[in-house]
Amino acid sequence: MDGIAAIEARVAEICRRFAPSPPPVAPAAGDAFGAQLRTAMAAGASAGAGPAAASGPGAPANADAWIAEAIARTGAPTAWAPALRTIAEHESSLDPGAANLAASGGAAAATPLGLMQMLPSTFAAHAQPGHGNILDPVDNLSAAIGYIRDRYGDPASTPGLRALARGDHYRGY
Repeated sequence: MDGIAAIEARVAEICRRFAPSPPPVAPAAGDAFGAQLRTAMAAGASAGAGPAAASGPGAPANADAWIAEAIARTGAPTAWAPALRTIAEHESSLDPGAANLAASGGAAAATPLGLMQMLPSTFAAHAQPGHGNILDPVDNLSAAIGYIRDRYGDPASTPGLRALARGDHYRGY
């Protein structure tokens, strides 16, 4: 079993355990999730790794629309938009296809992915039913909003934004 298959199996297990019903794109060997993950990881490797492999022109220009859609989808306060954008800027440089291979130490299951650099297991635990594509920026943002809401209450309480407010360097959430 390669690393991607291991991630797919783990995400499927998490979905079975915690989701009322598995999302339509529940990971399984050879499905779209694995293909998307492999594409993201290959893009990150070819771009020299790091959290911000480029997804092409226009991605940052779409970030505000993605954030607005995720806020509407989750019912989060619209006042969260600037904070969510700041987090995404620091996490992925607004790149929805970002794969931080350096942070994972080569372990596919520990590779932060997407606009908000979510671990596949965290994404699976917070993804909305029917929105299970970690590389879809709105799905990624929606899951991140759920995670931020559950863990911190609001974006201003995340470690990164608290550090920036003190004048320190950003810290991942």
